[in-house]
Amino acid sequence: MFKFLEEKISMVCFTGSVVVDVELHGPGGGVKLRALVDTGFYGDIITTPDKVQGLGIEFRYERFRRLPDGKIVKIRYGIGMIEVMGEVTGGDIEVWPDLKLPADIDALLGVTALEKMGFRIDTRT
Repeated sequence: MFKFLEEKISMVCFTGSVVVDVELHGPGGGVKLRALVDTGFYGDIITTPDKVQGLGIEFRYERFRRLPDGKIVKIRYGIGMIEVMGEVTGGDIEVWPDLKLPADIDALLGVTALEKMGFRIDTRT
């Protein structure tokens, strides 16, 4: 799914999914999360509000997202720093209280953030 430099691999693949460690940073501090890479999510990162409390990020912006079932939901977002495998970018940290994630997963990491950090999707794998 992704082509990474061999020495930078720090991800786990299971049942066709890719999970990476992500650090989010705001004016109030940072937090480490386990994120499922979602190649269908054209955004930076989305998580639940409780995961990013204390970062000092103001979630004052709103946008609409279409879910896989076609339902439209309104989410809030703020601007922060996103770090994956030593690569850092500024991005939209979206929060949605009703986000349902698999066990041991804290967030969904989207294509936009990965591409801003120089990672490329290999759609042939």
